[in-house]
Amino acid sequence: MKFRIAIGLAVAFAALRADDSSELRLLNLDVVALDNHGQPVTDLTIDDFQISDANKPQKVAFFRHKDSTQWQVPKLGPNEFSNRTGSSILNATVILFDLMNEGFGTRGTAADHIIKCLENLDAPENVYLYLLTVEGRLFAVHGLPGTEEGSEPGGAPWNKQIKALIDKALRDVMRPRPFEIDVAVRVQLTFAALDAMGAQLSRVPGRKNVVWVTDGVPIALGPVRSDTGEFVDFTPELRKLSELLVRSGMALYPVRQLMLGTPDSIGANSGGAGATYPGAMEGAATGTRGAGSNPTGGGAADNVGVGSQSLSTLNTLADMTGGRESAGKDICEALKQAKSDARVSYQIGYYPPERNWDGKYHKLRVTCKRKGVRIQAKTGYFAWVDEPGAGSEQSIHSVALTEFDAAEIGLRGSLSADPKNKQAADLTARIDAKDIALVQEGDHYNGQLRLALVGYLADGRAESTKIAPLDLHYSAGERDVALKDGIAVSQNVQLKERLARVRLIVYDRNTTAIGSLTMPVNGSNP
Repeated sequence: MKFRIAIGLAVAFAALRADDSSELRLLNLDVVALDNHGQPVTDLTIDDFQISDANKPQKVAFFRHKDSTQWQVPKLGPNEFSNRTGSSILNATVILFDLMNEGFGTRGTAADHIIKCLENLDAPENVYLYLLTVEGRLFAVHGLPGTEEGSEPGGAPWNKQIKALIDKALRDVMRPRPFEIDVAVRVQLTFAALDAMGAQLSRVPGRKNVVWVTDGVPIALGPVRSDTGEFVDFTPELRKLSELLVRSGMALYPVRQLMLGTPDSIGANSGGAGATYPGAMEGAATGTRGAGSNPTGGGAADNVGVGSQSLSTLNTLADMTGGRESAGKDICEALKQAKSDARVSYQIGYYPPERNWDGKYHKLRVTCKRKGVRIQAKTGYFAWVDEPGAGSEQSIHSVALTEFDAAEIGLRGSLSADPKNKQAADLTARIDAKDIALVQEGDHYNGQLRLALVGYLADGRAESTKIAPLDLHYSAGERDVALKDGIAVSQNVQLKERLARVRLIVYDRNTTAIGSLTMPVNGSNP
């Protein structure tokens, strides 16, 4: 299969959207199934699952069993590259220690708990630790491969050195939070950091669980800005957050150290009424009151502690992402749960009716027909009406700006000189069909991929092509061949002077999974 792509002359990312207006949107869910002892159930089939959207049953259109132990490193030929190697990560559990939204009274206790949990961790593989600084920056104490900060010396396993590592990291980043920082600014900085974390985790093909140690972010309607005294509507921010969480595939496991009912010292004068439950947000916008809103009906004058609102917010975000709600103050238990859930999960999807894309919040319920099985999945979604191709553009743009390759979709390929044209090269690649959604419709299996090329010049500038649609329509036999051999793509690429690397990006519209493969123009290792 060929797609026509050539590196353009623009020196900035200016992707053009593919025409996605006439295609159905698959709602993709990452599901964990647990038995009565909290252990993963690994032998479920598509017939075991039931989905209801706003209490209406839905047909499961796509099903896949995700087991990180089945992931294999491809065998490569001469001058062939892959975005999955022997050092690649199968899944990831990240502890995010949130200094920006953590009060001074709980930072020390939280740090001690994190040190204790990690020191006693038997299997530290695929576990990583980041700080969210008071400036809103991610700092890697023990980061994903390729992270510059926080790299520890050789010798004992990294978690056995965690006290020295975290003490040094805290000395490097710790400083008082600026008193003038407003809750609205803090929410925006927190969202930006979560977005950056999602971009980093895009290189991980398996489940990505984030244990978020925080006092919480009060995402409520009606808090008063400290600088202007005006009310703030965080609905747009919540929309952005829900979109980035869906796009990155992160599941949140919040752990809150603050005592319940205690107004936190980082936003008490920005508090006030308003609910974090999505239904309440819709009601507030129209003057009605939804579930979870302040029953006293008072607004900021009620002086409701931001702390209690923050807990509701964290639990809502856990529900929306398929994680687990705050388990008290027990960081160790949350880490244990997140690691267990990362091993095995199921990917299921369905097509919501077109009328459902109404810009409102929709409740979801995923159940299992088998007795004794508890399902952990997100409990709702925002049915945003996006412009055609917006999701593809945003995801491809994000990956194009990173220094590493995304590996949710496996890719292998080569870039070889064109013997007939010194200013051109032949790009050949194979897409791992097991990592994309091929949805059965009648006797055919359909997929919706979007492809783009990005060229990186020697001086660091980037050039990109428009996004090209690659819609797949396979018979059962053709699907079996694709699952075995991969999906072949090829293109003759015109090379601009001083072009150093070429990156192929593949995005699956059905699952929002993304993969990229960077290949050097001169044939050396990128």
